[in-house]
Amino acid sequence: MQTATLHGSSAMSRPLAITAEQQRQFDEDGFFLMEDALSPAEVEELIDVVDELYAKYRKERGLGQHDPFQIRNIVAIHPRFRAMIDHPKILPLVVDVMGYNIQIRTSHMDVRPPMRPEDTQKGLGAKDSFFPWHSDAPNFGWPTVDGVIPLMEMKVGYYLTDLTQHNSGAICVVRGSHRRRQKDGDGNYIVDPADIVEVNVRPGAALVWRTALLHAVTPNLASHARKCLYYGYNHRWIRPSDYDHQEPSVLEGCTPVQLQLLGELGTGSTLYNGEDPLVHPVSRYWRPSDEEIPLKAWAEEQAGQ
Repeated sequence: MQTATLHGSSAMSRPLAITAEQQRQFDEDGFFLMEDALSPAEVEELIDVVDELYAKYRKERGLGQHDPFQIRNIVAIHPRFRAMIDHPKILPLVVDVMGYNIQIRTSHMDVRPPMRPEDTQKGLGAKDSFFPWHSDAPNFGWPTVDGVIPLMEMKVGYYLTDLTQHNSGAICVVRGSHRRRQKDGDGNYIVDPADIVEVNVRPGAALVWRTALLHAVTPNLASHARKCLYYGYNHRWIRPSDYDHQEPSVLEGCTPVQLQLLGELGTGSTLYNGEDPLVHPVSRYWRPSDEEIPLKAWAEEQAGQ
């Protein structure tokens, strides 16, 4: 196997898990798939949590049978969702791509029930559709170089229901759209139909992708709801979008690596601006010690094995 070229600012010199072909796909296409990232038992357990939460919020918020629903910062909603942040099959891939000085930027649960035909008349990703084309970015956008977004973050999507059927609510990505200018002079997204990939996968599959990819969602005309989870990872010197700091109850019982991924210092310290913040403040997100990013030692141990 060839040695993959890694792009994380703190990437290991030797890949932990990513193959040369996966790295090529991530670089050129902007994504790759893992067909069996989750076992059937994991899928069943996660669906139980999703169904419990969806039923609760549907009742509390008066949602109709066709209303989609999303929860953000799910790592704080349920411990089973929190445990997914360092999934043993996925975390090595994330470190290979982003390096080890990383954190969770966002985490969300999506449920999209079957839709009414009258709600699906617009073209895929149209501006006035239920889910327009876009790439993930903060308000006012990422910095770009000649219109191209550098590698700022990545996401992992876990799909818990059968999406093998066309128009079952699957995500669509525009292959290679992270490598070029995405809008024309009028501000419209440039989408070549030949580059659209509908991610039709079985339960348990994962999509590892750059959120700079243009993406949209097909209408769900299947007989069952689409249920999935997304976890976004970025560099620790970028602010997360779902939280400032997680509540102590979320952090209780976490391992040092999990603390780091949840935006904390891996030592458990709350001295985010250093030992002498009044005179010599030093952000531990910009200038962390090895102990404060335990994912570094974890990655070195994995590489040694």
